[in-house]
Amino acid sequence: MKISEKVPLAPLTTLRIGGPARYLIEVASESELTEALTFAHDKNLPIFILGGGSNVLVSDQGFDGLVIQPKFTGISVHIEDTFSNDVASAVIVVAGAGEVLDDVISKTVDMGLWGLENMSFVPGTVGGAIIQNAGCYGQEIGEVVEGVHVYDRKQDEFDLLSHEQCHFTYRHSVFNTSARDRYIILSVNLRLSKEGTPDIKYKDLQNFFGDRVPSQKELREAVIEIRKSKGQDPREYWTAGSFFSNFKLSKSEFDNLCSKIKQEFGSEKASELRDLVNKIIAPSDQDKIKVPAAWILDQLLRLKGTSVGGAMLSKLQVLNVLNTGHATATDCVTLFHKVRNIVRAKTGLILVTEPEFVGML
Repeated sequence: MKISEKVPLAPLTTLRIGGPARYLIEVASESELTEALTFAHDKNLPIFILGGGSNVLVSDQGFDGLVIQPKFTGISVHIEDTFSNDVASAVIVVAGAGEVLDDVISKTVDMGLWGLENMSFVPGTVGGAIIQNAGCYGQEIGEVVEGVHVYDRKQDEFDLLSHEQCHFTYRHSVFNTSARDRYIILSVNLRLSKEGTPDIKYKDLQNFFGDRVPSQKELREAVIEIRKSKGQDPREYWTAGSFFSNFKLSKSEFDNLCSKIKQEFGSEKASELRDLVNKIIAPSDQDKIKVPAAWILDQLLRLKGTSVGGAMLSKLQVLNVLNTGHATATDCVTLFHKVRNIVRAKTGLILVTEPEFVGML
């Protein structure tokens, strides 16, 4: 097992920001993982698990501990009665945590398996997607998780967590909330279906297809094309993906928001928001009303292009914070606070970030 020292982390993230890791170890097996954890324990080092680097903002000072990069790979297909009651149409795809999420989606679509196609081109690895309950255009990965193979650092054992034990909600799971830092994900069992219909209820997809019902492959291709048109291709733009979470409000909170928007921006804008949320059905947190942060930041507040130093809200997709070439982590954090203060002053809403901040207090 190779232990590297003072490894620059910026090239390992899609934002291309961050100082060095004191140590970095790639692990591809259970034995290598336990060796890495023993190394960290012996040196009393904090640990950070770094997947595809698409949902993190690393401190300019880096991370003074051990960064572990899981390289658990492999994709296999199983049809077993024990996995699902609906054995006639259910297929279990087992994917390693280190697999690129879009590679897995591409293969499942090629096999005609439904359940992930709307998440096409979401960056990062499978493990990172599970932690965040990543989602796009009406699908969340937590919906199709049958079980997650983990190493339990508290119990010092390998285990399989059921879907229920993962506690998936909007952009959250047990892995980034109540049991943060307890589990290291090795692989996941995804329950997909051999039968399905395209989900095109989101406006972008409706505009793309009109009255035509696409095939699964056409739907995937459309999602990729739309995401690229919004600057969400990490090969062209340095971004961590969506930097801001959508708002989840109770009915009374939503009514208060609409009243405030009517007072500040006029009744037409308040009606526009009501019409918009009536068309959105979120896979998780069904008791809440989903208010798109993009609508608040762009359609209401016109904040595209707002910048601090080398960090800027994308002019193509306002939810993306771009590294225009020389941004620092400090620039990104300062920009976030600037935007959050504007949103709070104008709407009363509290903006929340999606990426995990690494090496920061």
